Amino acid sequence: MKIAITSKRLKYNYQLQCTDKGIVGVYGISGSGKSSLLDAVAGYHRDRQGFVEFNKKELKGIIKCSYMNQHPVLFPHWTIEENLDFVLAHGMQDKNKRDQLLQQLNCEKLLPMYPGQLSGGEKQRIAFVRALLQIQENSLVMLDEPFSALDAKMRRVALNLLIQYKQRCLILLVTHEISELYQLADELVYLKGSKVSYQNTIEEAMSSSHETLPIASKVIIKDQQLIVYAEDVSISLNKNSNSSISYQLETVVVAIDSDKTTAIVKLKYTENSTEQFIYARLMSDSITKLDLVINKQVVACFKCSNFINPAA
Repeated sequence: MKIAITSKRLKYNYQLQCTDKGIVGVYGISGSGKSSLLDAVAGYHRDRQGFVEFNKKELKGIIKCSYMNQHPVLFPHWTIEENLDFVLAHGMQDKNKRDQLLQQLNCEKLLPMYPGQLSGGEKQRIAFVRALLQIQENSLVMLDEPFSALDAKMRRVALNLLIQYKQRCLILLVTHEISELYQLADELVYLKGSKVSYQNTIEEAMSSSHETLPIASKVIIKDQQLIVYAEDVSISLNKNSNSSISYQLETVVVAIDSDKTTAIVKLKYTENSTEQFIYARLMSDSITKLDLVINKQVVACFKCSNFINPAA
């Protein structure tokens, strides 16, 4: 996908190029232009200048895509079943797929109800089902804060559902939860002042320390894929059997980036002959205290992490 669009009235200038499949995370502080980017791509801004190209075709005017707004919009005079039937009548999916999604998101009982009878979280789940039902092969999907009203359990279900669709289409995902992008996204686009200030693969973005991005890494430990944040990692010279620390991994120091107060230590961890990297944020005086130098063997310790789906 190629995006080169501007607006004098809304004062944005979006210039980026990304894959045509997978999940591209759109991130930035409040007011950075995340929602405006999706609206602009969809063609909702009359004064938009430039072009949007997807699957080698230029998209003009209001485009056909699956778009879930951060404030779910459902037809208020229709039941939930009627809202979803409208999508099915104009899409490729059937009621079996609808019922499967409703069951997974625990909202089958909502079918006879009207939008005005639903809670915020229930509306969001139905809007998410509707967005998924619109997905076709090589389609464009835009999701603006799709999980903000969901509890932790239902959010995990929704995240895993989204992973299942990422090989079929391009998903532009806007969220304030960076942990969701670290778990899901293939690429990250960071917006500042309604412009792209940074773009990279998710792995590179996680270690970039750009703006407000927390430093982290994806690692596979005993066939489980985790997100490990530098803030959660401490370094020890030896393992401690009398500790509640869940993970104590033998690693090697490969880089130290320090300033006056803090330091980021890059550690190499090897499992089944595969090299992986973990980052630890320490106070600078800890570097001296532990006599940390390149190639020194140390133990990376952390108690918990964000689990992703089991590694393939």
